[in-house]
Amino acid sequence: MLFDEVLDKRYSARSYKKDMPTDEEIEKLLDAAYKAPIANGAYEECRLSVIKDESLMERFVKEYQEKTHKDKNPLYEAPLFIIFSSSKDTSAAYEDAGCVIEHICLKATEMGLASCYIRGSVNALGKEASYIKDLDLDPGFYPISGLIVGYADGDAQIKNHHIKTNYIV
Repeated sequence: MLFDEVLDKRYSARSYKKDMPTDEEIEKLLDAAYKAPIANGAYEECRLSVIKDESLMERFVKEYQEKTHKDKNPLYEAPLFIIFSSSKDTSAAYEDAGCVIEHICLKATEMGLASCYIRGSVNALGKEASYIKDLDLDPGFYPISGLIVGYADGDAQIKNHHIKTNYIV
């Protein structure tokens, strides 16, 4: 798929089939993540957690719902949840997460997989959330953002976005 096609087809999917991406597909997504730029080249300050465990995802959803008093499932019942964690205590952690996650989202689109950037619920739960102990992170690391991946259940909801642009000449 040409890059412009990938950009045209990339969207945030919120409905997924139960089918898990294959291990080979997951490895391709991770390879895309590893190619993302990281502030100051500090890759050692980043971690990825690949979550296939339904019970862990259910605990994440329950903890989110209890903390926020919302009924929605922030993971939209996707079969795969990838969390980006960092030991950085600056905005660079969020910038790194954005680069890594977008690389994965673009690769997923190229492969015919659907994805959605998951930041709000990860941030809402904070650094002390109970699910974090199950991520087996090194001391000093905490979740920044994540994404869900799977096969879309239904047609793509592609929107024509526009950002007001000022030209200074």
